[in-house]
Amino acid sequence: MPLNAVTSHIISIQHHAIYYLERKGQTLDSPLLILFHGFPENAHAWEALIDALPTEYHVIAPDLPGYHQSEPLADSSDYQVPSLVSRMGEFVQTVSQGRKAILVGHDWGGAIAWPLAAFQPDLFTKLVILNAAHPSTFTQALKTSRAQRKKSEYIKALVADDAEAVLQQTDFAMLKDMLGSAMFESAKLESTNQTASDNSYRARLLRSWRNTQTLSAMLAYYREMPQMAPDEHAPESELSRLRVPVLRVILSTLVLWGRLDEAFDEDILKGLATYVPNLRIVYHDTATHWVHREQAQWAAKEITDFLT
Repeated sequence: MPLNAVTSHIISIQHHAIYYLERKGQTLDSPLLILFHGFPENAHAWEALIDALPTEYHVIAPDLPGYHQSEPLADSSDYQVPSLVSRMGEFVQTVSQGRKAILVGHDWGGAIAWPLAAFQPDLFTKLVILNAAHPSTFTQALKTSRAQRKKSEYIKALVADDAEAVLQQTDFAMLKDMLGSAMFESAKLESTNQTASDNSYRARLLRSWRNTQTLSAMLAYYREMPQMAPDEHAPESELSRLRVPVLRVILSTLVLWGRLDEAFDEDILKGLATYVPNLRIVYHDTATHWVHREQAQWAAKEITDFLT
């Protein structure tokens, strides 16, 4: 097996299996990066970034609980953020084996990484966020920004009672559109090579989405959100009921931001330094929400510069 091979593993955390990818570093004291993916992806979303990161880095990327090859959780309440933070904190403690890690999160992985870094900072040396809203500034934006409320309207389709059925009946058109339809259209060209198709990232995504239990687990992250996004034109009486959490992160933090994000309005970064005083934000003008895959070389360089 090559020295820099990415291997897969399964570990039990709080009596549920978590699948993860690992590329070991060159020495025992290599920097350890732990990568949390977002919706509707899985650990393999990080493969391009892992390839671009220096080979001396030790990298671990789990499937979030219930996603892909990680076991669905027993109860819907297990997908509430505090429970996810507890579970993933235990995962970090277990796989890091006493070493401090650099935590990296995108989208829902970032939604878990922000509070995990805030409440268990002793596990980490630094935090890296890629296009994931901080809970405080995101909630504030929902209260004050019609643009953010409009961008969050997609959530309604994901929390609907018939969300699983609609997604399956439309061959996951909504999820494909989120990630970029071209990514799935090109899969038709691979159909003659079954092995390559089976191992491609898009094939892994489709297989996991087609598993109804897995799909329901993925949607549970949205269904268990503490506060739902109001309508774009919600009245002030409804907006005033939103409670802005106070979540302070003391770790040195790098935020990498694709400016063509369709899920988050860039204004959610305003005021972020109030909650994250040791902060650096770097923008990519042509990247979208999926900056970790679209601009893996750029993201790897920014992360490497941040860690050195």
